[in-house]
Amino acid sequence: MQKQLANGLILRSLSEGYASDRERLPQFYADVNSEHDNELGKEQTRVLTRDLMNGHSTTTLEDIFVVVDPAQDDRIASATLLIPQTWRYETIPIKVGRPEMVGTLPPYRGRGLVRELFEVIHQRSAALGHQLQVITGIPYFYRQFGYAMAVDLGEEHASIPLHAVADAAPDYQPAFTLREATTDDIPNLIQWHDYLARERLLTELRSTDEWRYEINGRTPASPLCLTFLIITSATGEDVGYVEVYTHLPAMDREVVDCTGYVVGDPSSYLATYDDVIRGIKQWAIAKYRFCPALLKFSAGVHDALDSLINRTKGAAVRGPDYLWLLRVPEMIPFLWLLQPVLEQRLAGSGANRYTGELKIGFYDLTGISIKFECGRLAAIDNISGKDGYDISFPYHMLWNVVFGHHSYDELRAILPEVWASGKSAVLLDALFPKKKSWLKGLM
Repeated sequence: MQKQLANGLILRSLSEGYASDRERLPQFYADVNSEHDNELGKEQTRVLTRDLMNGHSTTTLEDIFVVVDPAQDDRIASATLLIPQTWRYETIPIKVGRPEMVGTLPPYRGRGLVRELFEVIHQRSAALGHQLQVITGIPYFYRQFGYAMAVDLGEEHASIPLHAVADAAPDYQPAFTLREATTDDIPNLIQWHDYLARERLLTELRSTDEWRYEINGRTPASPLCLTFLIITSATGEDVGYVEVYTHLPAMDREVVDCTGYVVGDPSSYLATYDDVIRGIKQWAIAKYRFCPALLKFSAGVHDALDSLINRTKGAAVRGPDYLWLLRVPEMIPFLWLLQPVLEQRLAGSGANRYTGELKIGFYDLTGISIKFECGRLAAIDNISGKDGYDISFPYHMLWNVVFGHHSYDELRAILPEVWASGKSAVLLDALFPKKKSWLKGLM
């Protein structure tokens, strides 16, 4: 697609076939969208961009958009891209579009180019049938495009100083060891991933192709390359996996980032923990030829790990340090999508077999009415008016409740505008209980 913008600028996708756009985009992102000033960080950004343009498991050239300046030899002024993926809300698959790598050169800032890009990226996402958009980025900025900070994105949820992890005695025989995964392990990886997902609200639903891409599809130098370490018992049984970034981050060469530690039914976190942490340290020393200072865990790991990490010498678990920004483009269809989960939650709750209406307002003279008949979702309709709501939410804060990040009482403590009647408080607690999510997100 192509769109003429003000001042002669042109917005177009890479699928239009302009070789200069594809050639220049990696360096554009290295210049404007890299968090690192050093050359290693810039090269990692160039590699990441090339992977997204060539052979990515879901992103195509139709999903990458640039604004060019014909007066400056089609110089790229601004750009962003979309990464399609599938998440799930408990057991319900959700089609997701992830806009990322938003950037504008300094001379072109303040002209509304990001707004133009988000208009077309949302159109592209809708055309692909996405029911949710998600992004990571500047705090607050993306609220102007309808996004709400609503799910933990903690890459520093917990940390362990690896120097404090004691080496095993020379005669120690570990009960569990680690080996690098291959694509032959994908069926087990899917099974273990789903095992932990049962306890979380939002999780990724990776296809076999996406697992294959994560294991060996990225350019080896990519900063997003993952190493999957299979946890194997002394009897040779594979019981789970650890997911770590292969390369140390350019901005902090002393940190190993762990985005997943999952143990399936054959064992437990308690049984595997000491050997796994020691095994990660040994893997890191063999990989980097030195011992990194810290092992960090992302948000969403099993609660047992929080307890074990908190009681490891020098280690700590901290609160959320960042959040996913989520946008629901069509509220009523999305809530209908959740119907099986909502009805299941009502059953046996304090609102068991509820018949009646829940009116939710948004302080802009609009709202929705959710009707139930004997515990079954019967209707969801748009309503309007200033008064008559059972509860109202400002600032898209309804999604913080729907996505389990805050309870009604927690929101009420910081936003007095979120006032609920007794009926709505009971219904909200039953329909949308607070619950952790586990999301790395396909990039």
